Amino acid sequence: MNQQTTGGTTREAVKEYLQQYHMARERRRILERRHDVLARELKAPAPGSAYMTMPASRHTADSEGAVSVVFRLSEVEERIEAQRVAMGRAVTMVMDLIDLLPENSMERTVVELRHIDCKKWERICKEVHMSRSRVNVYYNAALDIILSNARAQKLVQEFEQGQTPENGTEKSVPF
Repeated sequence: MNQQTTGGTTREAVKEYLQQYHMARERRRILERRHDVLARELKAPAPGSAYMTMPASRHTADSEGAVSVVFRLSEVEERIEAQRVAMGRAVTMVMDLIDLLPENSMERTVVELRHIDCKKWERICKEVHMSRSRVNVYYNAALDIILSNARAQKLVQEFEQGQTPENGTEKSVPF
């Protein structure tokens, strides 16, 4: 019963839906790293002109200049802000599904640790003091509870339809 299906929605589809916040967070981290690289490039001193005894046969422009870096830096900053907005939407959507799980239940705890706190399975096992197999039982039970809700099924199906088939990412999120 690894791929339980309810009304056309599978556990895998629910997992993908729940994973959207983690993916948005990861995209933001990538953009922030790109921003850091560009900021360092902007702060780095320009290379001095080297004295050449032989004239160059052709003009090469390896450096685009500081203005280009500033424009790229600005573009990345805009993308980071857009990604923060996407993260806010994603966490709200994920929390809507998690709210279907009983308060203070182990199922909810496991799903929150995995999809809101973005923890690895090993860390979750340590935090709840259980084996990986036991944590998986609770996780799959949580997915089944979510799958049993008609509204959740509709949300997950709408989410699946809003994805691009080739890469599984949302069409509306700039990257």
